[in-house]
Amino acid sequence: MPDPSFEHLRSACATPIVPHAPDWPREVSLEALEAILCDYEHLDKTPIGRTKSRPEMECLLHEPPPEDGRDFSHILGEFQSKVVGNSFRPSHPRFWAFIASAPTFASILAEFLAANANLFAGVWKEAAGAAEVELVVLDWFRHFLSLPTGTLGLLTGGGSEATLTALTVARESLSFDGRSRCVLYVSEHRHWSVDRGAKIIGLRPDQIRSLPCDADYRMRVDGLEHAITADLARGLLPWLVLANAGTTNTGSVDPLADIAAVCARHRLWLHVDAAYGWPMVLLEEGKRLFAGVEQADSITLDPHKWFAQPFEAGCLLVRRGELLAKTFTMRPEYMQDVIPREDEINFCDQGIALTRRFRALKIWMSVKLLGVGWYRRLIAHNCALARYAEALVRTAGCFEVTSAAKLSIVCFRYVPRDCAIGDAELDTLQQAIAAELLASGLAFVSTTRLHGQTTLRFCFVNWRTTAADVDEVVAAIASIGDRMTCIV
Repeated sequence: MPDPSFEHLRSACATPIVPHAPDWPREVSLEALEAILCDYEHLDKTPIGRTKSRPEMECLLHEPPPEDGRDFSHILGEFQSKVVGNSFRPSHPRFWAFIASAPTFASILAEFLAANANLFAGVWKEAAGAAEVELVVLDWFRHFLSLPTGTLGLLTGGGSEATLTALTVARESLSFDGRSRCVLYVSEHRHWSVDRGAKIIGLRPDQIRSLPCDADYRMRVDGLEHAITADLARGLLPWLVLANAGTTNTGSVDPLADIAAVCARHRLWLHVDAAYGWPMVLLEEGKRLFAGVEQADSITLDPHKWFAQPFEAGCLLVRRGELLAKTFTMRPEYMQDVIPREDEINFCDQGIALTRRFRALKIWMSVKLLGVGWYRRLIAHNCALARYAEALVRTAGCFEVTSAAKLSIVCFRYVPRDCAIGDAELDTLQQAIAAELLASGLAFVSTTRLHGQTTLRFCFVNWRTTAADVDEVVAAIASIGDRMTCIV
C-alpha cells in the first residue's frame, strides 16, 4: 500500500503554478506591442529626456514588493512615465553624447524572440542552434575585418568585457615572473576600460605606459618604439600594445599597419580597440583607413555602438582562436555531460561567463532582414553628418573646430564673437552650454578635453538623424552661447 504522505506530496505537485490566466499573455502583449510601436514611431518628435535626483526617484519608485500581482496597464504606465520618462533616450535622433545605440526594429524584435526562447548559449549540447548562429555572426565579422581562417571569438556584454577577455588571453602565455615585469602600451586617448581591465588582471599602474599622440590624436609610432627600447634596457618585458581604431574622444584611428610592424619586430601582442569604429570597414575608405587591423592578435568590437543593436552586444575576435579555450576551459564534475565534440564549441569555454544569453540572434536576424548594404548606408550617412556639422560650425562665425570630422565624430568650441574671455571661463562656458542644451530637451551633447581645453563633441551613430537636426542644434548652441557670454 502506498505511503499516505507520498500520495499527499504527489497531489500537491500535480498541477503547474500558472502565473496568469490563459488569455492574459495575448492581451498584455498586444498592449505592450502597441506601446513599443508608438514609442518607436514617434521618438523623433519627443524631447530627448530628463533626469531627477536620487531622493526624487526614491519618492517615485521605492516601495516594498507587493504580495499580490497588480494590473499590467498600471505597471506599463509606471514604466513609461516614471522609468523611461526620467531617462535620456540613446535612440533619439539628437542623442550625440558618448557613443550610444540606436537599434532598428529588426533587432528589437529579435531581442523579444530571444527572451521568449530563453536559450542557454553557453554549451553546444543545450543550444546547438544558438551556438551555430553565434559562429556565423563571428565569421561575418571576421570576414569584414579580413582576419584569417582560424580566428575565433565570442559575443560579450560589451567592449569592456571583450577587452578584459583579450588581456587575459594574451597574459596566459606569460610566466608568473613575466607577469610581474610585463608592460602594456596604450595611447593617451585610450578608452579607460583598458585600465580597468589591466587592474582586474593584476597589473600595477607602473606597468602601463601611456604614450603621447600626434596633432590628430593618433598614437605616435616613434614614441612607442622609444618606450619599448627603454623598457628593454630596464630589464622589463614589453608585452602588449593596445591601439585605437576609432577613439571615443575624436574618432581617430592609430597608424595600425606601422604599429603592427613594431609589434612584429618585438614579438608583442597587438590588440586593437575598434569597439566604436569597426563598421567603417564596410566602406572602401574605411578599409584603407583601417589597413593593418587584419594583423591584430585580437580585436574588440561593439555592435551595440555603430551597428544599430540594442544593449548589450560586445564582441572579441582572437586571431589564434584556439587560445580562448586554452585560457578559459575548465571541467568541473557538474559539466561532465556537456563536453563538446572536436567540431563543436562551448562558448562558456571561450570567455568569462558560464551562463550566456542568446546575444547573436539580434545581429543575425537584423543583418538577414536588412542586408549589409543598409549598414553601409548607415555608416556613410553618419560620416556625412559629421562632415556637414564641421562645415556648418566653420561658417557660423562663433566656433572653432578642435578636431575635424573623423569617422562620425566632430569636436568644436563656442567662442564669443565680440569679446575675449579667459581659458578657464571659456572651458566653463562649453559645459554650461551643454548643460542648458540638455535641460531644454532638444539634444544631448557631451563635452571632453582635447589639448587641455574643454570642447563640445558630436557623435553620430543614429539612422534617424538628419541634416535638419544638425542645423537646429548648432543654431541652438550659438544662441545659448551668445546669451551666456555676458554671464560667464
